Amino acid sequence: MKRSDAVENSAGKLFNFRPVLFSAAFFALGIAFVYGRRYFGLSFWWLTAGVPAFVLALLFSAAKRKAAAVCAALALCFALGTLGFSAEISAFTEGGRYSGEYAVTGTVAEKKEYDKISVLLLESVTIGGTKEQGKINATLPASLSTSVAVADKVTVFGKLETNTEAFDDYGFRAEEVSGRVRFQIDVSSLTVTGKSKNPFLAVRSRLVETLYAGMDEESAAVTCALLTGDTSGIESGLLENVRRGGIAHIFAVSGLHIGALYAFCLFLFRKTKLSACPRGIKFFLVAALLFFYGGVCGFSPSVVRACVMCIVLYAHMLIGVKSDLLESAGLAALLLLLVRPSFLFEVGFQLSFAACLSIGVLSRPLKRLSFKIFKVKEEPYLGERVKKSVASFVSVSLAAQLGTAPVLLDTFGYISLWSLLLNGVFVPLVGAVFAGLLAIAFVAAMLPLAAAPVLLYVPSVLWSAILLVFHAFDFSLPAIQAGVSGTAPYSITPRFARLRIKSTCRRKLGECRHCFWRREPFWPSSESIFDKRSSAERQKQVKRFSCVFEEDMV
Repeated sequence: MKRSDAVENSAGKLFNFRPVLFSAAFFALGIAFVYGRRYFGLSFWWLTAGVPAFVLALLFSAAKRKAAAVCAALALCFALGTLGFSAEISAFTEGGRYSGEYAVTGTVAEKKEYDKISVLLLESVTIGGTKEQGKINATLPASLSTSVAVADKVTVFGKLETNTEAFDDYGFRAEEVSGRVRFQIDVSSLTVTGKSKNPFLAVRSRLVETLYAGMDEESAAVTCALLTGDTSGIESGLLENVRRGGIAHIFAVSGLHIGALYAFCLFLFRKTKLSACPRGIKFFLVAALLFFYGGVCGFSPSVVRACVMCIVLYAHMLIGVKSDLLESAGLAALLLLLVRPSFLFEVGFQLSFAACLSIGVLSRPLKRLSFKIFKVKEEPYLGERVKKSVASFVSVSLAAQLGTAPVLLDTFGYISLWSLLLNGVFVPLVGAVFAGLLAIAFVAAMLPLAAAPVLLYVPSVLWSAILLVFHAFDFSLPAIQAGVSGTAPYSITPRFARLRIKSTCRRKLGECRHCFWRREPFWPSSESIFDKRSSAERQKQVKRFSCVFEEDMV
């Protein structure tokens, strides 16, 4: 066999083995192409039609029809990605634009409280009697929001502004488009008019009410974040310390939580009378439970990804087909991007799939390497099984951290070196107690609030002990620090990136020179890892980079 034939056959096997993954990748490339079309210097529609035409022209000259069909399908996915994202932007920009005093009616989907103000996210919006697409961020004094809860229907009055920054063709805020936040309002008056009929919001509201009734405020806030992903009740200092430790993902409902719930379902089907149920009923129950819990958590991209992957895994298990992690991740990504292409620019989406893909690609070679380091032997002894489990966990955790490192550096500007150790402690702990804690919380929510302190006593004591650790230790050091990161995807331009790299290098060289001459330690203090510049300096730098961005957009 010739070398070219071997390469072609290997490529064909790769494409045939994971067609969904490659389809999702090309769909995402189409979305990214629409986002960055400003930098290509060619007509958007010409390229949208030209790229698939070019690929198809190559296909018809290919030796095998199979390869041509695969390439044609990938070209089609690319074109669908461009059209889907363009359609989403067009749909987002449709509707009225407002500026002035208006009465707004909506349902509270999220509530975040700060020192003197509260921020409500309103959905199912009606402005001046006209129903509008999109959501509203409502800012109001904390005194007005004391009687407001999630799932409440409210009528607010204040100064309304359309989020015009989200409507620019090239500089729109992708996170605003993804979240469907079209308006901002400064509230001067608020009236609660009733409760929403949305079952997910109602269950979530009741669950949060039960947790705060049965636990102390800090433990309730942490438990609420663990079960629903809502971190608004956690103290900012505590949340920042958790983020520095690299374990903030335990408070963002994702694969860890959905996987624990899925494992609990499998346990019930194997150890209880439910094992006698037909396969179809088992599949329906698992899918319904995961879907319901995903709705309570707000159907975030990480939740949907984990739910889809668990459902696909269970389906393969029932029919006796070996499941592929990368193919399942590709299916989840494709479904999410088909529903809402702007999910591609959300940090949660990027972190979730980066971790999943890196585990699928890097976990096996890292596992082989860890087995050599730990000298794991294939023997049925307890010590060898423990070493094998530790080596496997370390390899998976390391693979996930390597995959998410670029996203973390760009988003937060640093990566904690505590992460591997802390994840080794808290991930198994959360995985072990999550399903039980969720079951206890839902049972308590179905009973009168007077029973909540009794049922939630043990979780309250457990979280009190864990919180003592979070308060006692500062996880800011050691860490890997990056330069100034953009606050949104649109801030990354070629010129911006060059300036960012240059400024980072100059600053690092200056720090090293300063440490050398002053005989100070090379490792920076905990304060220097995070931004300790004055407010004026930060505003000056933001203004400078904004000017750079505006020049690039001209």
